[in-house]
Amino acid sequence: MEYHEIKTLEDQVNFRGSKLWTQMNDNSKSAKFRAQFVQAHGGFFLQEGRYWVWKSPVEEKNGYWLKRADTGEKVFFENMTEFGKQNGLSAVKICELLNGKRKTYKGWTAVEIRPVKEAEGPRTKLKKPKKKKVAITKAAVFVNTLTNEIVKVDNIAEFAKLNNLDYANLRKLAIGKAKSYRNLKLFNPLEKYKESPEG
Repeated sequence: MEYHEIKTLEDQVNFRGSKLWTQMNDNSKSAKFRAQFVQAHGGFFLQEGRYWVWKSPVEEKNGYWLKRADTGEKVFFENMTEFGKQNGLSAVKICELLNGKRKTYKGWTAVEIRPVKEAEGPRTKLKKPKKKKVAITKAAVFVNTLTNEIVKVDNIAEFAKLNNLDYANLRKLAIGKAKSYRNLKLFNPLEKYKESPEG
């Protein structure tokens, strides 16, 4: 059986050209929309080149913040070793900043004090929730709620075309996203339908 992954909020807001991405990046009120989005969902937006990328609360917890002592500019990074190499810093001494053992290091200070293993990062890394999957099927079994007729469909697209039905609505019904469509319901042998002789 074929499966389709449902896009997460992170996918939607960071996918260039999507409705949410456009709202956060290419809109006269983008700054306001980003602030509202963060208020609702947490995390923060990080500017990468011309565009803004949303970092989820999980990514923020797994990452680190340092601040330039002279300008007060806060910098977020996810890989301590890589960040250290780029800025001529030692990962061990970055840990000492984050742990509160050192106040400043080569012009950097910690934004927050938190327990960090020496050169290894947070004690426990948070995991992002797994993406949900929806089964894609061409076949389905429906029931006509007016006649109680059970309708076995081998190809939903073909059935929709032959019966002048909307394929998208029929597919929603087949995968359980819709309760009914044009007197059709997804067949459940345990359910009693309206004009059933049993009920």
